[in-house]
Amino acid sequence: MMQGICLHDAGYLPTYSPDLNPIEHKWAQAKSKKRESGCDTEILFSVHMV
Repeated sequence: MMQGICLHDAGYLPTYSPDLNPIEHKWAQAKSKKRESGCDTEILFSVHMV
């Protein structure tokens, strides 16, 4: 019996870079608008999302 042996391979995962991920830029814009307006996240999304 092979006990304690892991037989799966997760593969290669590159290092994470927020500069290369476009959603990070959108979240930064959303957080900036939230700070400027001083409103709640629910209100922010209800006003700016269609």
